[in-house]
Amino acid sequence: MRICFLADAGSVNTRSWVNAFAEDLGHEVHVVSVNRTGEFAPSVTLHHIGSETGTQDTVGKLAYLRSIGRIRRLVSEIAPDVLVGYRVASYGYVGARTGFRPLVVVAQGQHIITPRRSLPKRVFALTAIRGASLLHSWAPHVTERLIELGADPDRILTCHRGIDITRFSPGAANERVPASVIVTRNLCDWYRIDVVVKALALARSEVNELTGNIVGDGDAAQDLRQLADGLGMADVVEFPGRVPHEELPGLLGRSSIYASAVRTDGVSASLLEAMATGCFPIVRDNAANRHWVEHGRNGLLVADGSPAAYAEAITTACRDHELLANAARLNREIVTERADSARNMRTIERAYQDLVGRT
Repeated sequence: MRICFLADAGSVNTRSWVNAFAEDLGHEVHVVSVNRTGEFAPSVTLHHIGSETGTQDTVGKLAYLRSIGRIRRLVSEIAPDVLVGYRVASYGYVGARTGFRPLVVVAQGQHIITPRRSLPKRVFALTAIRGASLLHSWAPHVTERLIELGADPDRILTCHRGIDITRFSPGAANERVPASVIVTRNLCDWYRIDVVVKALALARSEVNELTGNIVGDGDAAQDLRQLADGLGMADVVEFPGRVPHEELPGLLGRSSIYASAVRTDGVSASLLEAMATGCFPIVRDNAANRHWVEHGRNGLLVADGSPAAYAEAITTACRDHELLANAARLNREIVTERADSARNMRTIERAYQDLVGRT
């Protein structure tokens, strides 16, 4: 197939998904983006028509509106077999406005679809949903939200792209550092990484050997470093910055606990990568995480999201070695069964091919 993605070229999710279609499955792939440029496999053709510095979170709706004419013409020139709008209220909307069919609109996260407080986003999202030939949802709770918004259940594929379980696998037991907590989300306010830093400071009074590794970069990076310093955690919490994705398995393999405090999510690839490598997940109690984590069995779900609650969960995990060992085994089984990218990408590929065949 010739596939054209309308997507944020700077997103790691876009890059890994697009590269899988191009390199692993052998399709001709084009990416059209009004956002910052990104690095793709050599076989991927990138068409950049916007700012060098913008991201999907910072590019305003006017940028998408202004780009529709140019994108419509570019899509016509590319003449893909299928057009994919990645994320509903942005590129999914643009895809619907191009008039090209078949159009796949991808819903990654429940909160991204259409926050009730934002009328423009709701209009954009509903336009995308109504114009899609196929809605590709990454998780059951996202599918439920799409149906709430009027989507036809028969036009929804629910399947996450998965992760590479051959790369993200458990490390040798003697390499894992006890009482070590890792975070691998973007360092921006949305992900509430300050909650984890504060929790580490609280938990250290109970677990003297506790350490933290905040991996990544973002607008909140400097504030988080200052927060750690102010809490006396400068020598306890490391901030290595953004690291190449290929180095993440090693970092996760040496960590014992993975923590995330974001309130809502779609399907977090960071969580799946941590589970696959044997890190014990401590995450917010929400619909997305309950799909993967059963509290007290293969992880801990934190209900109120406060630093004190996360500190208590971290302390519990550090003291219960049997829980961590059992969870590592269970989580590997869960990810292998439900989030193997090789299997999931074939499922997605078949759905897209069937769509093309019906058009």
